[in-house]
Amino acid sequence: MDFVKLSDEQREFFDAEGYLVVEDVLGAEEVARLTEACDEMMASYDDRGRAYKQFRDGIVEKPVFRSLIAHSGTVPLVIQLLSPDIHLQNTAIIYKDPEDAETTEPMRTWHRDIGITQEIGHAYQPRVGIKVCYCLTNFPGPDSGITRFARRSHVLNEPLGIPRGEVDPLEVVQPVCKAGDVLFFENRIFHTKSPNLSQRTSKVVIFGYSYNWMRNGFYLENLDDDVIAALSDIEKQLLDVPLSDNPNLSARANTYPLTDWAEEHGVTPEQVPWTVEV
Repeated sequence: MDFVKLSDEQREFFDAEGYLVVEDVLGAEEVARLTEACDEMMASYDDRGRAYKQFRDGIVEKPVFRSLIAHSGTVPLVIQLLSPDIHLQNTAIIYKDPEDAETTEPMRTWHRDIGITQEIGHAYQPRVGIKVCYCLTNFPGPDSGITRFARRSHVLNEPLGIPRGEVDPLEVVQPVCKAGDVLFFENRIFHTKSPNLSQRTSKVVIFGYSYNWMRNGFYLENLDDDVIAALSDIEKQLLDVPLSDNPNLSARANTYPLTDWAEEHGVTPEQVPWTVEV
């Protein structure tokens, strides 16, 4: 995995807004390969007439998606926003068919990701995960299928307020993206699916990363041996696969190659002290 530096401007924007768009991460050929693979997987999806389709199982097992596990244009940025102590927690392919504004009833499912709100409440939640959304189609404006965010709600210490009779909070953001761009957003920001009022199906692939001490999705467990054999050490960490059965290796060397990668590139996070002199 190559190193890409998170700029000060990118960090400041992400810290302030809870999301970030990075342009032109995927080239046209990569977009085409991923789109072809996603179309094949979605062909078996039983949509039951629904415009919104989500597919999770078996994504990392497909060779075409391996390039996304430790993508040089995205994972280094996630490491710098979280830490090297991360793994891949969830994956998804999401398609949204065109909808009719006149006949589609506005529906929202505003929420925060990862589910820690139910355990610890809204107040003072930590950033523990980041989703990386690879755009396979253009999202040129509002209601073209891109995720909508409640602006700066990642620092909200209470439930999201929705005006009576409305479906959205007062400030909503729908980022503009094109095919090949990547949308990053963190677990604390309130978000929901948007309608797709364009004339084409919107398509994205999402890889979500979190700290290693958080459980990953069950569909990322028990990978086939042939899949594991093809993985690099960094990819093995991200998929919770031990590097070796050698008991003489330290836990760090056997589990966290990204720690060494971060040290090599000078992005090791500052250690939090257990005690301070007062």
